[in-house]
Amino acid sequence: MTGYGVELADGIAQATERLDALRPRLVVTDAAIAADPAAGPFFERARACGADACMTLLSGFDRVPQILALGAVTNLLVHAMPVLAEELTVTAHKLMRGDLFGADKYLLWGTQLHETTLVRSTQRTGVVAKLEAELKSRGQSARVAQMVRLVADELISNAVHNAPVDADGTHPRKDLPRDADLALDGRHAVRVRWGCDARYVAVEVGDAFGSLDRDTALGALARQHARDAGAGAGLGLAMAYRSCDHLVFNLAPGRRTEVIALVDVRYPPTEQPPASSYNVFVEKTQ
Repeated sequence: MTGYGVELADGIAQATERLDALRPRLVVTDAAIAADPAAGPFFERARACGADACMTLLSGFDRVPQILALGAVTNLLVHAMPVLAEELTVTAHKLMRGDLFGADKYLLWGTQLHETTLVRSTQRTGVVAKLEAELKSRGQSARVAQMVRLVADELISNAVHNAPVDADGTHPRKDLPRDADLALDGRHAVRVRWGCDARYVAVEVGDAFGSLDRDTALGALARQHARDAGAGAGLGLAMAYRSCDHLVFNLAPGRRTEVIALVDVRYPPTEQPPASSYNVFVEKTQ
């Protein structure tokens, strides 16, 4: 579906041998690579050969610390088939094409996305309450509606308070009370979109600062895994992650940040996977 050939390697030694000859755009591994001493050199070699990105397929998060320590993998897909096939296709398309932004990529074609632009910070409460009510009115369970509300609230709060930066690179609104009434004019405006295709409820929150970086996004995952406490954007993102099935970061440094949360509405809570997928995409500079 991506228009590229797929080559399989039996183990990291064979994969390393093929890197120079194939010069792959995308490298996909399983979680077992985290325990291989050759993993670090393998990913360094992959980058040197021109691989744009690396992705790891997981069944759980027990090996996340080792994978993050490799410093190469920013796309972790942990759902079982057939959900994994959906995520794998979208992730591969985004990585290969460089077309990163938009929650519509994760929803069925033609799904309507509802859009709101916040111009004052105090709109947040009303926006998330309306979203929860809309989902309930469309037949979604109270549990799903509450999860989506929590995720949306955290993502909007981060966009309002943690995203803005001044000329010195500091975050002037980071420590302001979250219930303060702030004008969101110009670049401070926060765009929220959401939609549901009977598979996922997708919530997309974007800002025009582009100040969230790859390390902060990955740090939120590490913090979630360690159940660490702290303040700032990392904590809020970790809380949002716990309430969804797939958290996606689309980053255009200095220009734009978009965070997409997907909540799977197809299965009861007892059948949900124990961990959620996590993607970090960084737009390349020309």
